[in-house]
Amino acid sequence: MKSITTVLVVLMVFGLLLSFSPNIFDIGEEKTKEITQKKHDKEAMGASPDKLFWFVQVSDIHISKFYDSRRAADLLQFCQEQLTVIKPDFVIASGDLTDAKLPDARGSRQYIEEWTAYQETAQKCHKIVGKWLDIRGNHDDFDVPSEDHEKNYFRNYSIQGSNHPNSYLYQHNKPWGRYSFIAMDACPDPGPRRPFNFFGYINNRKTKRLIEHVKQTNGSNMTVWFGHYPTSLIIMENGTRIRSLMRNAAAFLCGHLHTLAGLIPKMHARHNTGMLELELGDWKDNRLYRVLAIDHDMISFTDERLGHWPVILVTNPKHAMYMSDEEALDKPANSTHIRILVFSPDEITKADVYIDNMYVGPAHHVQGPLFVSPWQPHKYNNGVHNLGIVVQDAAKRSRYVTQPFTIDTKGLALPVIPAFLLIANIHNLAKLLFWFLVCTYIGVLMLLRGCDNIRTIFIRGRYIPPICRPVVSFINSWLQRLWLVSRISSLFYPLVSFALYIGIGPWFVAEILEGHFGVVFIWGLYVKGSFIPGSLAYLYGIFQIVAFNVPMLLFLGYMIQFLQEESQGRRSSKDRLCCIYVPLSAVLVLSCYIAMVEFPIAYGSSAMIMGPVRTGAILLLIILVFQAKKHALSNQNS
Repeated sequence: MKSITTVLVVLMVFGLLLSFSPNIFDIGEEKTKEITQKKHDKEAMGASPDKLFWFVQVSDIHISKFYDSRRAADLLQFCQEQLTVIKPDFVIASGDLTDAKLPDARGSRQYIEEWTAYQETAQKCHKIVGKWLDIRGNHDDFDVPSEDHEKNYFRNYSIQGSNHPNSYLYQHNKPWGRYSFIAMDACPDPGPRRPFNFFGYINNRKTKRLIEHVKQTNGSNMTVWFGHYPTSLIIMENGTRIRSLMRNAAAFLCGHLHTLAGLIPKMHARHNTGMLELELGDWKDNRLYRVLAIDHDMISFTDERLGHWPVILVTNPKHAMYMSDEEALDKPANSTHIRILVFSPDEITKADVYIDNMYVGPAHHVQGPLFVSPWQPHKYNNGVHNLGIVVQDAAKRSRYVTQPFTIDTKGLALPVIPAFLLIANIHNLAKLLFWFLVCTYIGVLMLLRGCDNIRTIFIRGRYIPPICRPVVSFINSWLQRLWLVSRISSLFYPLVSFALYIGIGPWFVAEILEGHFGVVFIWGLYVKGSFIPGSLAYLYGIFQIVAFNVPMLLFLGYMIQFLQEESQGRRSSKDRLCCIYVPLSAVLVLSCYIAMVEFPIAYGSSAMIMGPVRTGAILLLIILVFQAKKHALSNQNS
């Protein structure tokens, strides 16, 4: 029996690992040329301002009725004072235009006041810039029953919404070619209230629209995508990966993650198709924006903060970390000049160029923000080199920027952690981790239950170093406690059943949309006749297992052993306060707080009343504590 149980548990765990692991990363994703991009010309990059244009991106503006009234005002100031200096061809606003949060910052709904404030600001900016390309984010989709519903204020209060309520294609025509920009709306439809709106979801209808846009990019010099959600947080209804549609893109510009509260200020990745994925920090708290330039079909960018001058963007040679297969990467090797864009409200009085800390010479002004400096790229054919630019303007503001470059087409690797967050399939990774925890939890209980004598699996040996013996003793003591739980059927079966229920049964029934009740499972939610796949729920499931199921199991094992030792006179009844009642109270208080606050604040009290997981966990804990006590007392009497 023991061997059969062991085999079943091992097969279950490894089966799940094998079923999910190929989908965590885009391993084996090949670049196929279904769309023909225009061939890059062989003209050398010199001192001419031709074949160069630039644009700006802002993201996560979060205009709010309740917080930081300066967000809209500062955005207008940005347009009036900085964009009039930068003079971009257009501006991309990549989602979360409004905040849509209640004063408690937990609940969510759409506020017409926030949208009118955004509309007023965006219209003024649109007049200044000439082209304002906005797209929805998850906050713009909170509590929106459908795309054509009156609550979808994006349709009437944004710049693009009236003509493009969903994904759209913008083609930027220049005398030397056409550049295609695909705006991707990955907001779920309907849009649940927070928090179950954190992942993007593209249904088949939206996918067809995107495919049509991709076909229209045929013959473009370059294709750039932009949207709100990073690709790692987007689920496709048809089961494919959104990156397969983007395989001919040079870059994808997104927001949403807010640089993880400043922990990762530069969240960038290069996919195996060559596409750059560039998350931009938020306007909301950090007032960040991005200047991008396409110079001779090579894309470069710099992320800047409101009010910081001068702004420097090197377009040739290209930054070694951001080289894309969709670009003319042979251009720097054949170029005659280093090319730099310098923006400042005051005249530039100095622009000096350094390579590998050696002074090369001054950069000369050509036209507009373009400065150039002659160079001989063949001198830097081998390895990675460092380019430094020192700039000063008439107001005595100075700036120094540095970046690595390489003349060959092999770029440097991007930092691992930021790249992982953008490349990994977070949905499948969370699903894998959740089921791994559930299988491990159940598997350990099953293995221990099949063991008649716990001492047979204790860690033993005369050769255990003395320094390790306390650790071994600690492990053995907890193995015995868990074994005691597994041998009691009235505890074992409820514990296993509840762990399985978390992954199978409904978590709660509540008002997911105002006026529309829905059912939430870990694998998805049903509301208003639509199904939205589970994603963030798996992270809640991981928290549930780690913060409740495991502590409950450990507590029950400790309690049974304590009561047994107490009956044998090895423990005093006075120890019950610190050994049983205090930890039990801590688990109960935490569970009650979560059950009453987490989902009920977002979706109403019905999430607590009809919440088998959060509320049911409290009842289960109380019942199992009484069962454990009853079992211990019965053994004592016998």
